[in-house]
Amino acid sequence: MRPIFSSLKTMKPLAPVPAMLLGMVVSMVLVVLAASYAVSHPWLGLSFDYDEVSQRPLITRVHRSDLASHLNEGDIIRSIKSKDRLREVYLFGFVPGIEPPSFATFQEHNDYLAREDSIARILAGNDVLFELQNGRSVSVSLLESRPLSSLPYEFWLFNLFGLLAWSIGLAVFAVRPAIVAARLLALSGFGFYLATLFNSIYLSREFALPQQEFLVLSRLNHFGLSVMLFALLALMAYFPRRISRFSPLWVIFPVGIVIQLNEWQQWFQWPVHAYYLPIFILYMAGVGVAIYQWRLSRSNPLDRAALKWMLLAIFIIMGLGLSIYFVPIALVGTEIFPQWAMVGIASLLYIGFAFGIVRYRLFDVQRWWLKVWGWFLVGLAIVGLDLLMILVLKVQPLVALSVAVISIGWIYFPIRQVLLNRLARLTGTDDHRLVDQVEAMAQTIPGRDSNSRWQQVLVNQFSPAGVDYDEEVVDAVHLEHNGAVMAVPLVAGVGTLRLTYPDYGRRLFSLSDVDYVQSLLQISRRILAVHEVEIQAVKEERQRIVRDLHDDVGGHLLTLLRQAPSESYEKLTRNALQALREAMKAMDSQAQQRLIDCLEDWRVELEQRVNDHRINLLWRLKVADSDTEISVRQAINIGRILSESVSNALQHAQPSYIIVQTEVSDTAITMRIENDGVAAVPEGRSVDRGRGLNNMLTRATELGGKFDFSEKRGVAKAYAILPLAQVND
Repeated sequence: MRPIFSSLKTMKPLAPVPAMLLGMVVSMVLVVLAASYAVSHPWLGLSFDYDEVSQRPLITRVHRSDLASHLNEGDIIRSIKSKDRLREVYLFGFVPGIEPPSFATFQEHNDYLAREDSIARILAGNDVLFELQNGRSVSVSLLESRPLSSLPYEFWLFNLFGLLAWSIGLAVFAVRPAIVAARLLALSGFGFYLATLFNSIYLSREFALPQQEFLVLSRLNHFGLSVMLFALLALMAYFPRRISRFSPLWVIFPVGIVIQLNEWQQWFQWPVHAYYLPIFILYMAGVGVAIYQWRLSRSNPLDRAALKWMLLAIFIIMGLGLSIYFVPIALVGTEIFPQWAMVGIASLLYIGFAFGIVRYRLFDVQRWWLKVWGWFLVGLAIVGLDLLMILVLKVQPLVALSVAVISIGWIYFPIRQVLLNRLARLTGTDDHRLVDQVEAMAQTIPGRDSNSRWQQVLVNQFSPAGVDYDEEVVDAVHLEHNGAVMAVPLVAGVGTLRLTYPDYGRRLFSLSDVDYVQSLLQISRRILAVHEVEIQAVKEERQRIVRDLHDDVGGHLLTLLRQAPSESYEKLTRNALQALREAMKAMDSQAQQRLIDCLEDWRVELEQRVNDHRINLLWRLKVADSDTEISVRQAINIGRILSESVSNALQHAQPSYIIVQTEVSDTAITMRIENDGVAAVPEGRSVDRGRGLNNMLTRATELGGKFDFSEKRGVAKAYAILPLAQVND
């Protein structure tokens, strides 16, 4: 088994959407061939069922108008004869449309096929006689073929369920071909598709099939079912981790081959049921593997969550299918629910895998898998419409081909392209918009958003199905996995972006894409280098201005402070000197200060101010983290809010106390400033917001926070809340 799977690694992969479309086109062609085969047999124009009372076939519907006067719905058929009356098959106990493997023994299976073969030989004569239960004999001439509309709905349901399972497995394999679990899921879906395809053919037979044809179809159906079940068992043995050092495939698939050979050659007959008992054994083996996987994942929560979802999907759905179909047949010999219901329930297994991919990233498939799936459905709808147009044209092949080419080329493709562009909102990536991308990178600020802007430029250009980041160092842009992935160095710093499948998975990366990105990378790095030189020049100019302010203006203010003629002039000069120092600090946008140090400075400053007025200052502080840092600009704004609040209290009231309550949490700074001694405001008149209150509101808004002021019963309250996320930016 290992060489088969290893050879897949060396195959040159296709992009996901083309690979999925190719697989589905082949599958749909097979469905068309199956339908053609099903309608190629001679047609009686009748539908049959089994009458439990008489234990013979009965007619449930007469499709041909020429037979309506001879046969009626409800007529019971006693036997079928050739027109020359030399061959006759009595139909007692014959159940039309039964599933041959549902018989419990090989002998019963073979007897039924032989009986069908006898009936098929009579039907091959084109004219037959039906002996009815009421004693009448009716001659029926068979038509050479049956109309497509006469195929039962089960034929289309079976193929719909099979295509659904196969498409989901194929979609996972297309985006993760190197993962063994993804290959096993695709193999399981393909086995399910084969089982439904061949089952739909013999299930849609009108009355009987030749033995050899029936035997081949039945064996292919059971082969597909075995592939599905054994691939699921192998999947559980590999996901989320391999259960043993040696490959479980060397045990699982040989056992499956032996079971299939035993069914074909009929060497050994299982007890209870020759065909369905191995399915029960497989189910129990899956339970054992699941228990072992559960133990292996006990220390890995992510693996256990993914495993839980996968096991629920497999065991609940498969268990339900067993209980409603296989168990009743094996134990009592009859089905409780129709077979299409069991097949529909089984297809839900693969839908469960799809939901697991979205929720738990099963098989290491990212959520962008949905984008690939969406594009695949669009493409599948296009292919389906193309096939439908050809099948609907009931004219000569050459004329049909000409009309199809003209219709598709002149009408369909333009309309399809318009709808496709509207639905997907795509822009072409063949025309690389270098100027737009360079302009986008020119707006980047080095050291802050350069790498995020670089990633956005690449995403806008290529529309990849997914983008991953790792810390690996690469020297240049290059392709990986034969174009499935393009590794791109970061424009600044160390790290690599890996873009997966461009155009939402519709194609692979090419060498021209590599050349383009490499050129764009070099240009972007040069732009950032120029920006860094400019920023450094601005920084040096700021430092020069700060030095000039410190040496010139600061020196003059210090001289004025020493020679101040009065205390009021000294206070004004000291305030001007403090404002100058804050302005110089603010010019350094990268500087940070510990919030606890700032709060201590503000407390000392406010205490000095209120002590001069003989007012009691109550300072209450609660800090969650003493290492919290804020920028200089934010420190200035917070300090000014506190200072202005105290100034308002001293200027507009006669307070006996001022309370400053500050609380610093992990997410915000909350400040409450309260004072008494406020003159009563006349009833019906609101508090006027002067310049001081408006300035505090502006400063709080600049910090990304809120500010509020209220006055009630002679007490003024100011409230400010500032988010730390904004403060720390």
